Amino acid sequence: MHGTATMYKLDRCRCAPCTDAATAEERRRRLDAFIGAEPRRVDAGPVREHVRALQAAGIGYRRVAELAGVSPSTVAKIINRDPSRADGAPQRRIEPGTARRLLAVRVSIDTAADGGVIDATGTLRRLHALHARGWSRRALAIRLGVEHNTLSNIERTGTASGRLARAVRALYEGLWDVAPPSATAPQRAAVTRTLRWAERHGWVPPAMWNDEEIDDPAASPAVESVEGDDVVERLEELLFLASTGEDLDRAARRLGWGSWETARRRAVLHGHPAGRLRSPEASEVAA
Repeated sequence: MHGTATMYKLDRCRCAPCTDAATAEERRRRLDAFIGAEPRRVDAGPVREHVRALQAAGIGYRRVAELAGVSPSTVAKIINRDPSRADGAPQRRIEPGTARRLLAVRVSIDTAADGGVIDATGTLRRLHALHARGWSRRALAIRLGVEHNTLSNIERTGTASGRLARAVRALYEGLWDVAPPSATAPQRAAVTRTLRWAERHGWVPPAMWNDEEIDDPAASPAVESVEGDDVVERLEELLFLASTGEDLDRAARRLGWGSWETARRRAVLHGHPAGRLRSPEASEVAA
């Protein structure tokens, strides 16, 4: 389009309107550099590499655009072809805000495509925690609707599909405080074998993990003693705060837990009455 710096640079048009537009843009660039202002455009190379890495993990460019809050055409111009360029190359420079939004998109359980492959750290921790409760690998595979070997492959490769990672998370949230079936002799034997297996590997039950950290490879399970007086005292304080009408999430954070759900798991582990609290009717239950 005539009268733009793009026409002057890419199409080498030297008409007066294009020359004036290019001159004005260069003056703005020099002024920004002089006053230390954020540049109006930044190199699109790092963003292009980041988006392509996301695509390799199974997140399509349209999904990337949705997560970043930009238009799909914006992402397409960065990774494929910029229609405004005569040479058909991708866009070379983009706005800083667009770059920040795209670079903020990360591969996670929530963002990965169903078939995308992601790190299985959190998935394995959830499975191991359920094993530490006595849930065997075969029992979990049946509930997930997958083959027994599918869970073995997660252990072997350290990766999982987005679909399976989300399924394991949902199963974990439903079973973390549920004892495995033990009505028959074979069921009791399976629970015993699984508990011994978990003990040999040092796997901890769900109550020892904070929900906010379980997917973080750098995180470690809590080291609170199951019989620690400090934990019981904090749970008593939590029960008191709930009886005053305090929000459970806020009360739990005041007492050093990351969330109410984490505190509730500690309470269940200790058999403490605070484990029976529920946010909507906390005050009534506590009373």
